[in-house]
Amino acid sequence: MPVDAENKEKIFFSVNKGDGLAEIAGHLHKEGLIRDTLHFRFLSVFLRTARRIKAGGYYLSLAMSSSEIAKELTRGVNDQWVTVVEGLRSEEIGQLLIKKGFGIDPLVWDKTIKADGLEGTLFPDSYLLPAGADQTKILQIFSRNFQKKVVNGLKEEFSQSNLSLKEVLTLASIVEREVKHEADRVLVAGILLKRLKNSWPLQVDATVQYALALKGCTILTSPCDWWPAKLGTEDLKIKSSYNTYLNRGLPPFPICNPGLSAIKAVLNFKDSSYWFYLSDPQGNIYFAKTAQEHAANISKYLR
Repeated sequence: MPVDAENKEKIFFSVNKGDGLAEIAGHLHKEGLIRDTLHFRFLSVFLRTARRIKAGGYYLSLAMSSSEIAKELTRGVNDQWVTVVEGLRSEEIGQLLIKKGFGIDPLVWDKTIKADGLEGTLFPDSYLLPAGADQTKILQIFSRNFQKKVVNGLKEEFSQSNLSLKEVLTLASIVEREVKHEADRVLVAGILLKRLKNSWPLQVDATVQYALALKGCTILTSPCDWWPAKLGTEDLKIKSSYNTYLNRGLPPFPICNPGLSAIKAVLNFKDSSYWFYLSDPQGNIYFAKTAQEHAANISKYLR
């Protein structure tokens, strides 16, 4: 029977790619759309809809019976795949969504991300977004996926870390932008953590790039160089809480939205005798134990 036969108000419900029947039933119950998860699972098997459920966004109501919901989830909808790659900042993701035709108000998007501290939590992935989805629904889908893939998916690693979720994401966002190859990421994460522990400034170019674009670009600016590659001496002096050349410690928030590789690198960082690293134009990382070795690497690989 329906949860409330008189309530026909439409509720947005999304099924992500890879969601299992038990997970879908749990989400339906959490949203108040079904009375019992076990009953829904048995019913789906009985109706032979369990294996025909399609990823996508649906508009369901409390007036729908469990069997109606089970059948509805097999029909699919006119959704659109949107792929968010690793290392994008929230403004870039907002521009991507606008380009795909979603009704995002760029100023509201930017204000919401900053007010709610969502930078770093817009998890890079391929999303099947319902046609006509507004900002609230899109952020709900992002949030649920982040909770699933990061918070719950890496629960054991987080429990063994002394870092908060925000600290992990902030460090991971730096690693994401600074290091291309996965094998180097655990070493760079270890260097950054060692610098923090010893009150060294991080001196990360990516944070300066973020600060420069924060002052020089807006989500309305298109195209815009969100990650200026060539940094001059004056750029490193930019007055910003994100400038890790001038300020010790972590930036106030993540500088981009990191993927699993970068997050895992921070949670499973590797100690070493290195204090310095640099990346050449091809993304190769060169490590150094002393400032003299680092200067030699700069002369050899960047000049």
